[in-house]
Amino acid sequence: MSGLPPRQRLEHLVRSLSKFLPSQLDGLLENARFKDGATALQRLADPGHVKNALERMSPEEAGWLADLLTERWSQIANVELDPEVAIVAPEELWIGAEPVRLMLSLAAVGLDEGFEALWEGAVLPGPPSSKATLLAKPPEGKAPEVARVRAQVRASVKGERGVFIAQVQIALRRPVVVVSDDRRRLLAQDQSGRPAVGCRLEIGSEVHLTGPGGLVELEVPAPSGVSLKLEGIPAGRISGGKP
Repeated sequence: MSGLPPRQRLEHLVRSLSKFLPSQLDGLLENARFKDGATALQRLADPGHVKNALERMSPEEAGWLADLLTERWSQIANVELDPEVAIVAPEELWIGAEPVRLMLSLAAVGLDEGFEALWEGAVLPGPPSSKATLLAKPPEGKAPEVARVRAQVRASVKGERGVFIAQVQIALRRPVVVVSDDRRRLLAQDQSGRPAVGCRLEIGSEVHLTGPGGLVELEVPAPSGVSLKLEGIPAGRISGGKP
């Protein structure tokens, strides 16, 4: 199984599929019987179509679909993949008042062993390596912010040297929790107002999972003065007297 992140793995698989499968089928797609399949492959060869589809998928959905496509492809021909390299990093990072350091690594398909990379962007300086340390600074203001990282990978494929480019954007999110006057409804989001869906919200010693829109609804009012944490990051305290 590929070590690429789920969305990039699916994108890479689709790109390889649209490139190699037509020749593997040896002209079968020209038959009128396979018109629908040929049309589908043409859509998969369109980077814009694939990108739009990937943006609507969760990582879990992308991984499931990549597994399914790999299985289906292997049933009719050998799976052939172009060389590919990716930066393994979270899609988003919750961050508080202090900068965060996080180790990044590379995942590769079809490269010979021993590759290394020159890293650029929001990383600590260092010699060429297959790893780097992300330095994420707290977002300022209310605008969305991202940490951009780029790796220029020097590697060989079947003995032939080449350069591959991998890049990633990591959304930086500062937690904000809006509490209703009766302290029964808590809305978790980031500095830009983007909802924090499916995140851990700690209200004192109790842990809740945020629902649609980043909402948590309580049966009884949250006690005033208790601390709030979103994904382990401090997000203030419950204020106010009795509801």
